[in-house]
Amino acid sequence: MLKVQQGGWILVFLLLLTIYAAYVFFERYLALRREKVGGERLMREIDAAVRRGQLEVALESARAQGGTLSRFLVAGLSRVPFGVSAVDAALKAALLEEETRLSRGLGVLSVTAQVAPLLGLLGTVSGMIKAFNVLASQGQTTAKLLAGGIGEALFTTAAGLIVAIPALVAYHYLAGRVDEILSELEQRREELLGILAEVRYGEQVS
Repeated sequence: MLKVQQGGWILVFLLLLTIYAAYVFFERYLALRREKVGGERLMREIDAAVRRGQLEVALESARAQGGTLSRFLVAGLSRVPFGVSAVDAALKAALLEEETRLSRGLGVLSVTAQVAPLLGLLGTVSGMIKAFNVLASQGQTTAKLLAGGIGEALFTTAAGLIVAIPALVAYHYLAGRVDEILSELEQRREELLGILAEVRYGEQVS
């Protein structure tokens, strides 16, 4: 059974890091789960409104959607009177803002996955040093005494891996979800710019 006293202050730090990483994961998981994606119906409404010249109706439809997609489209639609280039610039800026917002906290999971094994290794090295110091001070070496000291030293390595592996899995899961949302935003950007270029300005969109 894992005992805190076997790992010393390093294990205490790993436990605190685990608690914080778990909090970040569940907070981000719930936040990303609430994000509304699949805006095909919304884009049809915006397309129809823009073709009728009803920009306010398009804006209201976008605001009613809520979430990341709503903020993204509103940022672009609000710049329609200034031309397609202005809309494109606003959408690109909004995309960066949403990427920053959606990715908030993922760095904690990434750092945890990288640092935890190193902390475990540090604990192992420290424990090994202590074990051999004890052996040297007693002036004798027995297999039982050496095995006990090494076992306690390796405990922190195991603890570090136990923390790092779930953190790595959690990071990639959430990062994948963020990528899905950002990919949809990029798709909606192309759709909106295409609509505006065709209906209002006839400009080519890069």
